[in-house]
Amino acid sequence: MRKIRWGLLGAGVLLERWMKGFRQVEDAEIAAIASRTPETARRMADRFGIEDALSYDEILKRDDIDIMYIPVPHTAHKELAIRAMEAGFPVLVEKPAAVCAEDWDEMTACARENHVFLMEAVWTRCFPLMQRVMDEITQGAIGDVRHVQACFAFRVEDSYQGRLIDPDRAGGALLDVGIYGLHFAQFIYGELPKKIYSLASMDTDSLHLEVDEQNVIIGQYENGALLTVTSAIRTEMPDTAWIYGTKGHIRIPTFWKPESAQIVCGETTVRLESPVKQHVCRVVDEGYQYEIRHVQECLRQGLTQSPLVTHAMTHDVLKMCDEIRRQWGLVYPFEQQVAPS
Repeated sequence: MRKIRWGLLGAGVLLERWMKGFRQVEDAEIAAIASRTPETARRMADRFGIEDALSYDEILKRDDIDIMYIPVPHTAHKELAIRAMEAGFPVLVEKPAAVCAEDWDEMTACARENHVFLMEAVWTRCFPLMQRVMDEITQGAIGDVRHVQACFAFRVEDSYQGRLIDPDRAGGALLDVGIYGLHFAQFIYGELPKKIYSLASMDTDSLHLEVDEQNVIIGQYENGALLTVTSAIRTEMPDTAWIYGTKGHIRIPTFWKPESAQIVCGETTVRLESPVKQHVCRVVDEGYQYEIRHVQECLRQGLTQSPLVTHAMTHDVLKMCDEIRRQWGLVYPFEQQVAPS
């Protein structure tokens, strides 16, 4: 089977983790890497043994690349994805796929116009354990789902100066880790909540951030079922998800890269285990290989969107984020309209 050749539109720090998953995939190879600065592209190319380090313009002229992966800050996702798709390339774009639902709609319209694949890199949904959990729910293991609860939170150091706290790069907890919980709830329920309410802490921490330091989101569905999603970048909390049903519940530790779960019904506990398989000696992947394999399967099937992470799913999660930020009054500087002179 011919290897699928990837181009990397970006050379950010996420590549350190993502490439460990990529190395586990036998039928894939990196053709070239590009960055805004030649020095960064060359440094990462040398780090991962990639032959060609190019500019964005140069890599988009290549005819030997099957798909582009975009691992850059949120605010650059739309521009790079559209440039790649207009050049005829399928795209896997890191999450959040865009800063707002309107931007994502522009991206999906571009994908349709150019008949190319486009997917948000929601790697959580590609884990085998997630499908096992959904199968258990479908088979009635915990009865009817009534409440989904998820938390993804950590505390950056006081000396931290990176993108997570930078409003110019759409920083804050919601778009960085809160979307994991929202995607998780959307995966379980399969629809948008009828009502959604949220509170966020901003400029209450010692760093005096202009983005959300921590937040809590509550949603209610048509049938009365609820979601509770919590995320933070300045508060340490357990990264655990709970799915509560009428007969029992499911607990998933570190739900955003799930390898185990517990199904509890009365006095009975069933444990599901699905550790990430490691195929390369001394290279430990957290589970990115599942996402990469899924994308390649989609490409080989000629699909223009993933059945696991559809365009509509990404739109719905971003639509929730838009409403949540509206409730907070959080508008990033680049979103503010310039008043006419």
